[in-house]
Amino acid sequence: MTSQHILATPPSQDAILNSLLENVRAYNARLPRLYVGLRECNLDAEMPLLLNPPGAPLACREPPAEFEAVNAHFSAQVHAFFNALHDLEDMSDKKSSDELDLIRQDEGLRPAIRIVNQSFDIYPDCLHRTFHTRRLTVQNPDSLPLLNRVTQLRVFPALDYAFEPGMSLAHMRPVCPRAPLELAARLPHLRELDCPWLWERLPIAFSSQALRRFARGWEGPWRDARAEFGRGVRHVMPLLPSSLTKVRLWFWRPKSCGDDGADMDQAAQMPDLVGASSASSTSEFEDMDPVSLGLRGLGSRLEELNIRALITPDLFHSGGDGATGYSLSWPHMRHLKAEFHPCAPDGSWYFSGPRGEDPHATGFAITREEHYPPGQEDADETHALWSCEEDEYTGDDDIRIARQPDMFRTLPIEERINPLLFAFASSLQRQKMPSLQDAELFTWLTWRPSEERAQEYEGSDDTPPSAENETVMFRWGVRYDAPKGDEKGKVTWQVGEDWRPGDEIIRAFEDLVGGDGENMDWEAFEFVGEREQDPASFI
Repeated sequence: MTSQHILATPPSQDAILNSLLENVRAYNARLPRLYVGLRECNLDAEMPLLLNPPGAPLACREPPAEFEAVNAHFSAQVHAFFNALHDLEDMSDKKSSDELDLIRQDEGLRPAIRIVNQSFDIYPDCLHRTFHTRRLTVQNPDSLPLLNRVTQLRVFPALDYAFEPGMSLAHMRPVCPRAPLELAARLPHLRELDCPWLWERLPIAFSSQALRRFARGWEGPWRDARAEFGRGVRHVMPLLPSSLTKVRLWFWRPKSCGDDGADMDQAAQMPDLVGASSASSTSEFEDMDPVSLGLRGLGSRLEELNIRALITPDLFHSGGDGATGYSLSWPHMRHLKAEFHPCAPDGSWYFSGPRGEDPHATGFAITREEHYPPGQEDADETHALWSCEEDEYTGDDDIRIARQPDMFRTLPIEERINPLLFAFASSLQRQKMPSLQDAELFTWLTWRPSEERAQEYEGSDDTPPSAENETVMFRWGVRYDAPKGDEKGKVTWQVGEDWRPGDEIIRAFEDLVGGDGENMDWEAFEFVGEREQDPASFI
């Protein structure tokens, strides 16, 4: 069945090399000699075309064998790309002195791997095929050639302007977060690793109940991907080049077109992504968050770390642990930027509603029976529900755009946020980060309540200032600027006029700036309708 439905011919190593040579020759022909040589080079990793003939349509859900064929196709492209770059490096090393450089001498190569969306010859009627859970991997990464001229690597989803309205995750194939680390280990002179979206996606509060089922980000694979990241860091740490100093790892993508985690139901119970799997009685990470532990390990090697992730205080704790052996010692760190999600990876929240609303204090346990596809979903029932909802939908736009978010968590829960703030403050001590220049820990909070909740708060002063039915967002967090010369350091808080962290946390930050509060600023919130984003991150 797999061969019947897949049309795949991955590009050859020679074809990629010839394309690279054409690019560099054209580039050299139009630039002054001082700037010749290839720098940026991209692999648009396309998915094989899936055939959906009327007489033998695709199965409602993707069979494992079909995914393995897709994954093999993806992996073959990455291998061909690396081998072609290796050939280009070899040709560049052997060129004569009177020939123009094939590779930019001062900056080296900066490859980008852009993951193209899944395509079909005829789109399936069933939306189960629109959303993908299984994550792509690079097979046999240790067999990839070492590339000595690569100084920057970027891995991210390719821009696709043809996706379903308001759903940038439609037809998107996620990649295992371990894969970029494994690729980095094959680049002996890598300076920068850039991953502006590691395909983590949070549940979207679609108005359509059927669409919530179709687009479900299955909790079991979600937890497994985070564990793979932790294992990946443990595996590649001895293999990462000492030249790697700058890393951006953004696990989830914030609101861009009205989805991607900004249209959540914050009253719904979230999964516990930290707890051990049901198959084992103990966690290999000793009940700590594998992503936080992995990021802590990476930080020990870096000068700049920019993260966006669901994290716990484990990211900043200074004590060693049996799971990783990493104590927090970041001797080279100069710039640290950590955006945390208002929800912790164990399913608890760092924030409540303005009046203390916190419907679920803990996350639900993930089981093999319920939280791996297909779980207990009845596909026929979902199809019937979708058909009925489409018939009954009365909105002006596509039913896929309609949302029913309930975003109300704007007040810090002290017993949860204070440990995170204290761990952050403790990590900034000079003996742990002697080279640090600046660090910030922050999140974005959103007021977009459900109709029922909005009615409860009507006329109240408890909520952020907003016009009727408008989304309001604001940045919440703390920034530390280390002392320069004879000047004292500075701490800047943006946590609101009516809330202050615990005394222990205030003292920890005061110790950093050597004062009694005179170098601690408290800024007012800036309320906006939408946070700014740099579109260049995905080009």
